Amino acid sequence: MLLLGGRSLLRSPTLRVARAPTLLMAVAARALSAPALPRPPSISAAFDSGNIEVKDVACGSDDAHTFTLKIRPDAYTHGTDKTAHFQWFHFRASGVRGKKCTFVLENAGDASYPEGWEDYKTVASYDRLDWFRIASTEYKDGKLSWTLEPERDSVWFSYFAPYSWERHERLVAELSGPGQLGTHTSIGETLEGRPLDLLTFGDGPLTIWATARQHPGESMAEWCAEGLGRFLNSVDDPLARELRRVATVRLVPNMNPDGAVAGYLRVNAAGANLNREWASGVYEGYDAPSLERSPEVFYTLAAMDQLGMDAHVDIHGDEAIAANFFAGTEGIPSWDESLAAQLKALSDAFLRRSPDFQVGLGYDVEPPGEGNMAVGSNAVAERYNALSVTLEMPFKDTLTPAEAADPVRGWSPGRAKAFGAALGAALLDAAPTVAAARGKELH
Repeated sequence: MLLLGGRSLLRSPTLRVARAPTLLMAVAARALSAPALPRPPSISAAFDSGNIEVKDVACGSDDAHTFTLKIRPDAYTHGTDKTAHFQWFHFRASGVRGKKCTFVLENAGDASYPEGWEDYKTVASYDRLDWFRIASTEYKDGKLSWTLEPERDSVWFSYFAPYSWERHERLVAELSGPGQLGTHTSIGETLEGRPLDLLTFGDGPLTIWATARQHPGESMAEWCAEGLGRFLNSVDDPLARELRRVATVRLVPNMNPDGAVAGYLRVNAAGANLNREWASGVYEGYDAPSLERSPEVFYTLAAMDQLGMDAHVDIHGDEAIAANFFAGTEGIPSWDESLAAQLKALSDAFLRRSPDFQVGLGYDVEPPGEGNMAVGSNAVAERYNALSVTLEMPFKDTLTPAEAADPVRGWSPGRAKAFGAALGAALLDAAPTVAAARGKELH
């Protein structure tokens, strides 16, 4: 026993006070000690655009594991859609190397677009760079499932290859940095304070806008926007150089940063479906856009009013249709022969520039005056009496042309970026027709 001045140190009142918490911490440390390694298989979606809820993990003694999961719904959409959308998922499975793993999304049948699961194949990646399709994906009895024996300790799964906010920031910096051809400005802020970024290329008389990812789960839209941006930033490509000469191209690569980071399918932080926020008078008692619910649309329209608007492409993804196509604005009240001629010129040009584009599959054409005027392309076409079109890409693969199908990757980031570059070339081809309709000369 240690003594101090003839007294036991352990009996010192001061030392007893100091010693008690130490003993408690030691006991707590033993109680809260980490589980033995290796840990059992686990699921996480606690990252940018992550979305999944774990219902059950059944680990078999034969290294066969079943993960029962649910997709987390978006924030509820008041006023317009009056539902809580969901379909986007993105999560990581860890501790799964060499184990036969089955993943079941038990609420897939209740998703916003259940027809989108037909012939759909989940995308997966071991490094978050190369995304491949899971051939075993099956939709049956309202559940989406797939089985994989991972080659690595962790594997990521997603509805489509994600486009992160960090990649968005890098793209903006790269295309507008020293020695680059783009200029950058923030035209406003989202509800959560993220910037609404605008990249501008060229100084020609035509003002062409491209907006992407109003619906945050449609990540292929931002991959396509990146391809268009890189095309516009090219010093060596003569088509890009000519487009910059005849047009000023304004690109908003991500219209919905908050929804993208949150892992939502259709809405922003307030639950607003931005592609139903472009005009009032469509939904009873609902005014849009507003700074309270849809500042992203409010600021974009304000920028178009200030900077001008001669043509517009709104880039999206479609859950069900396995093809790339345009959705025109034939349903607006002021649809006329001039707008029809401009749409045909752009469609014909895109057919020449990209075999991945087609006109056979798509949405039904609306009669004039029967279009939803709260939809972005309709509202822009009517507001400016100008060409505006929605470009849709698949979550699945392209069925037409058949030779373009890729069973390994399906429609992919690489193909979407190449498609964006082809869009730039098509815009150049259509520029004379658009300029003539707008009364502008291209020298």
